[in-house]
Amino acid sequence: MSEWDLSAYEGMWTTERDDWELHRAGDSYLPVSKGDRPMAHLMCDDDLAELVVARMLAAGVTVVDEPG
Repeated sequence: MSEWDLSAYEGMWTTERDDWELHRAGDSYLPVSKGDRPMAHLMCDDDLAELVVARMLAAGVTVVDEPG
């Protein structure tokens, strides 16, 4: 696994934590910014996405269960 600089994402679980939620579908989570126009934040590397999601979960970011 690569060493990632997570500083660009840190706001998602710290200072901007209330602006984000995690949408859960099965065992997967998708970070989504809240607001008038919610927007999914896609990451092109699975390892990076897992690290970011793990930190968001540990910080208590709201989890929304997707139907299905």
